[in-house]
This record gives sequence, C-alpha cells and structure tokens, in this order.
Amino acid sequence: MRAAQYVRMSTEGQEYSIANQKAAIQAYAASHQFEIVRTYADPAKSGLDIKHRPGLQALIDDVVGGNADFKVVLVFDVSRWGRFQDSDEAACYEFLCKRAGIAIHYCAEPFTNDGTLVSSFLKMVKRTMAAEYLRELSAKVHVGQCRLAAKGYKMGGRPRLGLRRLLLDSEGRPKMVLKYGERKNLANERVVCTLGPAKEVALVRKIYSMFLDDGLPVRTIARVLKQRAVKRGQSTYWDHNIVRRLLTDPQYCGCAVFNRRSEKLRSKRVANPREQWVLHPNAFPAIISRERFERAQQKFGNMVFRRSDERLLEELKEFLESQDRPLPFNGGAVPGMACASTYERRFGSMAAAYARINHPGFLGGNEALIRRRVTAGLRTQMVQDLGREMAAARIDFVITERVFQVPGGPSLLPETARCFSTPHGHLRWEVRTWRGKPRHWLLVMRLQPGNSAVMDYVIIRKIPKVRRDFTLDDELAQGIGKIYTSIGEIAKYVAASRVAD
Repeated sequence: MRAAQYVRMSTEGQEYSIANQKAAIQAYAASHQFEIVRTYADPAKSGLDIKHRPGLQALIDDVVGGNADFKVVLVFDVSRWGRFQDSDEAACYEFLCKRAGIAIHYCAEPFTNDGTLVSSFLKMVKRTMAAEYLRELSAKVHVGQCRLAAKGYKMGGRPRLGLRRLLLDSEGRPKMVLKYGERKNLANERVVCTLGPAKEVALVRKIYSMFLDDGLPVRTIARVLKQRAVKRGQSTYWDHNIVRRLLTDPQYCGCAVFNRRSEKLRSKRVANPREQWVLHPNAFPAIISRERFERAQQKFGNMVFRRSDERLLEELKEFLESQDRPLPFNGGAVPGMACASTYERRFGSMAAAYARINHPGFLGGNEALIRRRVTAGLRTQMVQDLGREMAAARIDFVITERVFQVPGGPSLLPETARCFSTPHGHLRWEVRTWRGKPRHWLLVMRLQPGNSAVMDYVIIRKIPKVRRDFTLDDELAQGIGKIYTSIGEIAKYVAASRVAD
C-alpha cells in the first residue's frame, strides 16, 4: 500500500532527528508492507501550531484537495504530529485525513491507531502530555531568561539606537562587539549592551534635549527628524511611536530591562505591568543620566492620556470648586487640564463625569448635546451648499451612503473637523474616516477655534491609513490635501478633475 511519511524536528534533541525518524518509519513500513512514495518534512519547526509548518500544511492541502496519491500517513509518534495547546486541533487535522480515507499510523507508539476506545483515550492522553511538555519547557526557559536578565545580560533582540551588543566569554571578559546579524557561538558566552557609535549617542541625547529642554511634543520631534532625513540605523523613517519608545526606554540610563512584553507559546503579544519587568540598574554605560531620564518619565506621566480616571475626576472637582464654570471644550483654555472631549471619551459624557464627583453640572448636562447640534448644523449647511454649487456648475451627481458620487469623476465624502488646541497652543483638527464607504475623496470642513464657524475646506484625495480618526494640522493639510476657502471653489475643482480624469 502506498504511504506518505511526515517528519518534524524542533530543537529538542538528537533522538528526534529527521534521520532517526525516517529510519524508524522505514522499519515500520517494511514490517507492514507499506511503500513510502512521498515525504512531508518540517525541519527545525516547533509543533506548537500549523501556521509555521509548511510541511504539515502541504500534507493537509493535498489530502483535502484530493491530490493525495497514498492511503496511509506514517508519523513517528503523537508529539511529531504536533504539540498543539488545544488537543482538539491535533484531532481535527487527523480527522481531515480520516474523512478523505487516509489513515494515520504512529510508528513508535505502543498502541495501534485503529479508532477503538482504548486507542482514542491513549491518543488524548499523549496529546495532552505533548502540549503540557511545551508549556513546562516554556516556563523553564522564561525563568532562566529572567535569572540571566537580572544579572544584566541581554536576552536577545536588536540593540536600541545608540547601543550595541558586546560579547563576553565564559569568564565575563569582553570579547568583541557583535554586528547586526551576528550571534554568539558558545552556550556559556553572554551578551551585554555597550555604547554604540558616537553619532548615534549624540542623536539620542539630542532627542532628549528637544523633549526636555526645548519642550517639543513627541510628534513634533518625529516630524523634525523625518524632515531632516535623520538616519535611524539603516532607515530614515520616524514617527511618534518610535520617539516615544526611545524616550521611555530604561536602557538609555544604563539599566538592563527584560519582560516588558511577553508572547508565550505564540499567543497574542501583551504588555506586562511594570512590576513584572526584570531590571538591572547600572548594567552598562548610560547615554542619559538617571535624573534626565526620570524627568522625561515624569513629563510623560503628566500627559493627559496617561492620567488615571481618578486623577481626572479630582482635577475636574478642583477646577469646578475654584472656577464654578463649565470646563471648556478647547483644552488650551485651561493649561494643565484635560479638555471636555477627554472627559466625554473616558466617561461617556460630561454629565456622567459631573455625576461621578456629585456635581449638578451646567445647562442641565446638555452642553455636549448643544455642541453636537451646532456641528451637525454646520455640516448640513455644507452639504446643502455643495449640492447647490455642483448643480449650478452643471455637475451630475448622486448621493449614496453620504458620498457625492460624480459619474466619470471623483466622489466626495463631506466631513466636519472640530478644532482643538494642544497644551502648547497649536491648533489641531480631529478628522473621521469611513473605511466602509465607496472609494472617495474626503472633503473636510475645518471649524474655527470655538467650533461655531467655518474656517476653510480641505480636499484629501489619499486618506491616511488609520483605523478610524486622524489629527490634521496646517502642515499636514497642505501636505496631503488642497485648501479652499469656499464651496464654490470646491465645485470648480471637482469639475476640472472630472475633465482631467
């Protein structure tokens, strides 16, 4: 009978090598009159899942697709089939083979996989043991990594900007600075961080100076670095997340850190609470002094988005007791305070926030409703004006799912952008995107500070790839869009674009 063999080896030991598995399977096939006609292999692959095992994927695809030219699949044992954390997953793949008329034989197991109650029970136990072995191994490896990290050793990953990896021999003596892609050769060697090139060290210190001494926001720092095409390793790409991580990484003050994030058994990567971090202060030379690093963390901790609900409510209570007036929607009007929109996002509405501190509120708690009605009225007027101007310009259009669709031309989705001010007094506008709508250009009506009148209009032909909302400023508006002062200019632009397209 024609048979296929499936072999897999991770890094568990030589007794499970591909050659040993094939030898055992060959002996089993000879004793059972099987002819091995095909081999599916996953060398150096963990049995944790099927996603990273192209050999098993090809086997299942051939079986399900009806392309299998064999009737039996020979596997060394249950653990080679997989160490799936859900034993039902292993059973599922075996069932797919069984449904296609292909039997699975485990050559090194003491039982016959014949579907009886005894064999099914033993397979379930074996699958559970295989999964438990991987869980225990993962826990032991993690404990060992934490122990070494507590001594200041680096546990893997590329070094941060301004740092490099220094290889130590078994006696702890410096051996060489590792380049990108280089790895240690001996198990008893260790790796620690050390200072990198002087140019990168100076760049890190410059970024901290821009943040602490110049008072620049993180997004502004990222924009400046991007405009100047400052290199970050081999790349010149910068964004606010990269700058934020640089300004909050304890490694820059000479502290080795491990277990900030975990991804055990290929589960979803999660951020661990600070009390679970493994820290070793003064493990290597610092780029930033401890005092400046702590100042940066205090500044981050004081940012509105990092403040706890309890702190926001306490600040609101103190403001109301001293001012006895509603909190302005524009956050720049009260330095150091979160704006009303922040309280609406955190607590659902300003009325709910007032209720949390036992305050009666203002305007019967309807100030947010009034603001929304004003904004909705301005948007309705914009839609009416756009329809009137396009009709006057003899532009045919239909409105589908809020989109002005122009046959043979572009389609426009009108959207209102409320204005707010940063703590540094810079104007910004929050723009909402609609991913489920037909392909369109975004027509953004930017409101003036106070959000009671129109400032201008921005046509954005290529919408940034964001999940829902993005923040627009003057620089970005000029970079990704065209700014107009009237709806009439918008209609002329649409007419010209229709002819051009």
